Amino acid sequence: MKKEACLSVIEDVKTNRVVMIKHHRGINKGFLNFPGGKKEANESMLDCVIRESMEETGLKPLNPIEVGYVEFPSKEFYVTIFRTTEFEGKLADNGAEVDVFWQDKNQIPYNKMRAADADFVPLVMAGKPVRRQYFYDEKFALEKIVDLVKER
Repeated sequence: MKKEACLSVIEDVKTNRVVMIKHHRGINKGFLNFPGGKKEANESMLDCVIRESMEETGLKPLNPIEVGYVEFPSKEFYVTIFRTTEFEGKLADNGAEVDVFWQDKNQIPYNKMRAADADFVPLVMAGKPVRRQYFYDEKFALEKIVDLVKER
């Protein structure tokens, strides 16, 4: 069954920081990433990124722009990536599910991220288009990356 999700890169340009999360449960337990989550039935991806960002961080992204799309065909998981530099609200910890924190965007701890995230996030941060496929084995080891963007 195809699962769709969103990822939200919220950047504070005044402080040169981005919002990151550390997962407490699920397949990403212990890993760092950006806010996001699964799309609900009859929900647009734009609505999904706003809802998930607010649920996990307390921040409401304003005018999020789609900047990428990553596929995990072996897991039937498909993620639309959004980025925004406009938001409202205050960062609020969601301790049961994730730790939420501001991170200097030039010091993102890629070594604490899943291999796929560590691969595409630098492209997102550099403003480059992202459209990739990631193939994992049954033990969640990354086996293959296919870049679907021909020119950089």
